[in-house]
Amino acid sequence: MKNVIDGMKIFVQGNSTFQPIVFMHGFPFDHTIWDDVIENLKDKYYCISYDIRGFGSSEVGCGQYTMESYVDDLEAIITQLDLHNVILCGFSMGGYIALRANERLQNFKALILANTSTTSDSDEAKVKRANAIQKIDKDGVEPFLDGFLKVAFSSRYQKEHQEKIFLLKEKILNFSPIGIKGGLLAMISRTDTTKSLKQTPPTLLIEASDDEIIPSKTMQKLAKKIKNSHYIELKESGHVSMLHKPKKFVKALKSFLEVI
Repeated sequence: MKNVIDGMKIFVQGNSTFQPIVFMHGFPFDHTIWDDVIENLKDKYYCISYDIRGFGSSEVGCGQYTMESYVDDLEAIITQLDLHNVILCGFSMGGYIALRANERLQNFKALILANTSTTSDSDEAKVKRANAIQKIDKDGVEPFLDGFLKVAFSSRYQKEHQEKIFLLKEKILNFSPIGIKGGLLAMISRTDTTKSLKQTPPTLLIEASDDEIIPSKTMQKLAKKIKNSHYIELKESGHVSMLHKPKKFVKALKSFLEVI
């Protein structure tokens, strides 16, 4: 079932009486990166995924996004769908949203965080994202995207799944450049959420051994700061771990969901 809430395209699968899980994709993807995961969970869970504003089929608006506005959007979805006792599942930028939402709203049953971090951008990272915005303005999205995909996926995955990478690239090239630049702006301006880990509900942290975007052992270090945490490292996986290791990713989620 598809819904539109405040200009955002929402995708719902499963029985609404089941435990709700809200899935948030990473930059610069859309909700479809969760398709295989949700297919394996929808028989027991109420699965809600959506295109973050500016990505996929959601409205773009002015493109002046912040992590706060992304959390506002998430809150609107939870409110209008009348969700309670929600589990948040965020990957990369979606994890940033989940962590800030946990600080602001503080009423979630659990968090699932994949390939993400609590720290805000360093000065070096801010300059890198600012340069990316300039590059998009000058040369368009494609050159930037080519470079991003090379680090988001392992060289082995790129060789073995050339068609998947091509289709993913073609999909993203149809997104508005304004939305993509807005995502970069939101990440530049995000706050550090490390201190809030002491008030975090049960949390699953998923890390990829070959992630070139989130430094190795980042998630393991976060797990040590969360009282009720579960940590797993997916071997031979790049940044987009649910696509690199789909079976192991789903297994980790199911194991966690069964014990919380």
